[in-house]
Amino acid sequence: MGCSTSSGPSVKMATPIQRLSRLASRTFSRLNTGEGLSNDMLLQLKSRFNEITADDVCFDARHIQERDRLTHEKAPVSYIHMWEDDCFSMGIFVVKRGGQLPLHDHPGMFGLLKVIYGTLKIVSFSEVSGVDVPEEISQLFPRRQRPLLKPVKLQQDGLITSYDMCCQLTPSEGNFHEISSESDMAAFVDILAPPYNHSRDRDCNYYKLVPTDDKEPNRHIEWLVRVSQPTEFWCDTVDYQGPDLEIENN
Repeated sequence: MGCSTSSGPSVKMATPIQRLSRLASRTFSRLNTGEGLSNDMLLQLKSRFNEITADDVCFDARHIQERDRLTHEKAPVSYIHMWEDDCFSMGIFVVKRGGQLPLHDHPGMFGLLKVIYGTLKIVSFSEVSGVDVPEEISQLFPRRQRPLLKPVKLQQDGLITSYDMCCQLTPSEGNFHEISSESDMAAFVDILAPPYNHSRDRDCNYYKLVPTDDKEPNRHIEWLVRVSQPTEFWCDTVDYQGPDLEIENN
């Protein structure tokens, strides 16, 4: 794959991923100023994101495969950092066969995800408000764990490839999701706004689905319980090879 990473000063010469990152910065900077998201700008961002390909970010699965062959312990997921500031983060997750990003949340965050290689399975949930914990659920947990329970409804459960449009999550819709590879390798570009930040209570929390009785009257309601990060999940990092994403402050 021929992939130039040079970036000139002219806006006309900007690459697709550079134009996307600049639009993401303009779109999500509104969150920091208290203006709120512009639906028109978000639609434009999603439309541009839908056009992003593996070539645009210089992603070559063969490089990952060769790297993994030379590694003693292959990580189930690799992360390629592209950009992060107070406004948003952008990176590429590479999920190997049998690997997954366990069920997790994005507190108060917006997110966009675009598959650029392989096939992913995504299962996502939205939190439901005003639901009391049923006795049959609460009795499964000691009292100290009950505050960690969350009622949710299924938002998405399906396969997506590079031919599909980007997926979106918001603070209230699809904010909990699990992502796994359904091919030898799958990769997606991930945009989060604002980024995870421990000092601002935006930690990544992990969850498990609580098994429920099929005879439960409200079967559209599922229950998640917060857990520690699963021991089988860990990431290594790979250097980004694509065009430079220097973004001017807005």
